[in-house]
Amino acid sequence: MQPDLPSLIRSCQAEQTALAAIFADIAAAFVPPFTPKSRARIAALLRDAEPHRHALQRAHSFHLHSPALRALPMHDPARQFFDAILRHLRLYPAAVARLHAALRNRVPLFAPPPPAHSATAQTLALHARTWDRMHAHLSPHTPNLYHDTPGHHGDLPYPSTDFLRYAMAARRMCLAMDKHSPAFLDVGCGIGLKVFQAAEMFAQADGLEYEAGHAAIGQAMMQRGGWPNARIFQADALMFDRYGDYDVLYVYKPMYGDALQQMEARLIAQALPGTLLIAPYTDFTTRFETMGCTRIEGFLYAIRPPKSLPALLRRATQVGCSLPARPKNGYAEDGFLAPLHLALRHWGHGD
Repeated sequence: MQPDLPSLIRSCQAEQTALAAIFADIAAAFVPPFTPKSRARIAALLRDAEPHRHALQRAHSFHLHSPALRALPMHDPARQFFDAILRHLRLYPAAVARLHAALRNRVPLFAPPPPAHSATAQTLALHARTWDRMHAHLSPHTPNLYHDTPGHHGDLPYPSTDFLRYAMAARRMCLAMDKHSPAFLDVGCGIGLKVFQAAEMFAQADGLEYEAGHAAIGQAMMQRGGWPNARIFQADALMFDRYGDYDVLYVYKPMYGDALQQMEARLIAQALPGTLLIAPYTDFTTRFETMGCTRIEGFLYAIRPPKSLPALLRRATQVGCSLPARPKNGYAEDGFLAPLHLALRHWGHGD
């Protein structure tokens, strides 16, 4: 006998409630590092979910034969209820596949560079070159090595592709340290293009700039670019007293000589233990150990890292590279899959 529409809705609601509870348990177990025990727990929960998924599919298919439903207008709540079920059922295979991939794969903190003359390498080089041209176009002054103020460099661009490699690694390290709303500061940000990029990866992205004109241009660009919470402010790095507010600090030649070393000492003294420092210049490679820093790789350092740093580095390889989701892009966070979607996104494996 064909079930009536209210019975179908109640049946679907019961199966969705059961699935939501199972996926909430999966989300609770989905915490790196993934051990054989946690993988087995998640696999068992997925097996428990299958009968409920099949029951939900059957109930949904029954409604297709209901004359009462076919007569409903498009925006009727009952029709929208079943349409939402279909959407979630279609998302199910891809979400579970992402879950399995996240449990199985380890992603190096830094991917090996592509062969020098490959299409990928040339595309990255073109990206860096055009980004430098945009920097020169937007800057109120021609990028130069020296500023009028002694000890200060001018607004010098660092290759954007290299910066993004370090910034992504820093973001993954933050997640491995359970810092899920990390704050980033560019010390000597110029017009703020690196802050503009960092705003895609960090919950808060700020830039400190000595030159007031550059800071004003950068702040206006943040507003136009859709980053109202990103801040670029005029300040002297030798007087700034809020380095401890940030989880990731980026420094690229804002100064030279004694002024640079004074700034480094001030920054490191204020930073909280475990703060990540991106300092892509050779001067710092000769003194980072004497200043309480540990090299993670290349120009990425940890300031006064915990003894658990090796374990954190291993954990970071199980953190994904996905960017934070933008709610305005329409990511579905409703339905029985919501706990799984949120957990995947929480650990960098989201859509």
